[in-house]
Amino acid sequence: MSRSILLAEIMHETNTFNRTPTVRADFDTRYYLTGDEIPQRLRDTNTEIWGVLTEAGNLGWSVTHPLAASASPSGPMAAGDWDEVKDLILAPLRNGRCFDGIILIMHGSMVTATTDDAEGDLLEAARSLAGPSCPIIVTLDMHANVSRRMVDASTLMLAYRTYPHVDQFERGRHAIRLLKRILDEGLQPVQHFLRRPMMDAADHGQTASGPMPQLLALADEIETDPDVLCASIQIGFPWSDVPDIGPSVIVTGTGNNDTAVQAHAERLMEAVWQSRAETTLAFPGPNEAIAEAMAGKPGEAPLILADFADNPAGGAYGDSPNLLRHMLQAGLVNAAFATISDPEAVQIARTAGEGATIDVALGGKGAPDLTPPLETRAKVLKLNGGTFVCEGPMWKGVAFSMGPTAVLGIEGVEVVVSSVPTAVMDPQVFRSVGIEPSGKTTIGLKSRNHFKAAYEPIARKVMLVDAGGIASMQLNTLTYHKIPRPIWPLDAD
Repeated sequence: MSRSILLAEIMHETNTFNRTPTVRADFDTRYYLTGDEIPQRLRDTNTEIWGVLTEAGNLGWSVTHPLAASASPSGPMAAGDWDEVKDLILAPLRNGRCFDGIILIMHGSMVTATTDDAEGDLLEAARSLAGPSCPIIVTLDMHANVSRRMVDASTLMLAYRTYPHVDQFERGRHAIRLLKRILDEGLQPVQHFLRRPMMDAADHGQTASGPMPQLLALADEIETDPDVLCASIQIGFPWSDVPDIGPSVIVTGTGNNDTAVQAHAERLMEAVWQSRAETTLAFPGPNEAIAEAMAGKPGEAPLILADFADNPAGGAYGDSPNLLRHMLQAGLVNAAFATISDPEAVQIARTAGEGATIDVALGGKGAPDLTPPLETRAKVLKLNGGTFVCEGPMWKGVAFSMGPTAVLGIEGVEVVVSSVPTAVMDPQVFRSVGIEPSGKTTIGLKSRNHFKAAYEPIARKVMLVDAGGIASMQLNTLTYHKIPRPIWPLDAD
């Protein structure tokens, strides 16, 4: 049977400690697409959008897709720009269009200047327009801070099951298959939503090791119950000062045997709660990282030092030179670092030209008290437009932009300086500017876990390094006003 669905995406993870507001133009570093641009630009990509569109094509369903928008994490979104996004997504419903179902692709941890719960705001508006009987399926990032408003306004929510996130396409396909089952069987799903007083869990959800694989195995077991449609685990996003912070679970039942489905949710949430004992909060600092780097030998695979406390994928400024400063002081050679976000330094390099030597105060503008600028002399090795297409596996086929970019040679380190805060998730961050990461002895990069899918295969070792920043796991160094208390790990259990 042919169906008609509404499909839209708004993806933003908000670090409320970032003082730089997110505006419409920030989406251009990833994508902000409308109408026919969406299938044209996202064809054959590892995205939820393409997963939904692929399966819809297989089913012969018609899809209305007003907006697909994704931006790098940063500060709260400006009010007027948020209104523009909402209006585009809701326009088909406001124009009186009727759909058999709606699929919304959202992060789940988006904050704007006017609301701490942007997804709840959008979902309530969509529910009001679509009516109570229209199924609304929502895909979420694993690091969603889910609110009761979001749950009450939706029919079913499902989060990624990989971190690094490499299953976007599959989660999109799964979303439309669940929608098909709901429509074909005339189901009235019930979502059982639970949270405990905690800010993080399961070692932030990494799926290569630690407690998360066991939690996902339990979710798989729960989904074998014929009365369960979906068991979803959201780890939460701790760098957002909002009332709905923290890990949660949603077990969606078919509407039959709700008591058993509720028991499944309680068992899953209890397992998530217990995982705090295996959640790492303290990480090596720069001195330990440099000691490991000094042990490296020429010709070995690179040591990867992940400067995660200033990770732009966690909404940090991405301009801390703290780890780079230690690399330079140690006299490392055959090393590379990406990225330092500093549009002023890029402009100085562009004015001077390739081959020139410049004096520059590099980085340190966002939080100079934590991450002061690096006063240095550098050679301009390369100038670049900063665009690249991801090799994958994460975001495979998606075009990104670092903005105008310069590669600076500072002693034995090649430093990628971008105009836009850029997390290093893909090798093309280096390769697009002429640096082959596999040939380096030491690589410093801005990331927490996403880089591992692409970089672990070429590394001799990976270290997460806390060199300071607003995405540190030292959560007691941040000032929260809106989160519920007591809460782990800020307070005793």
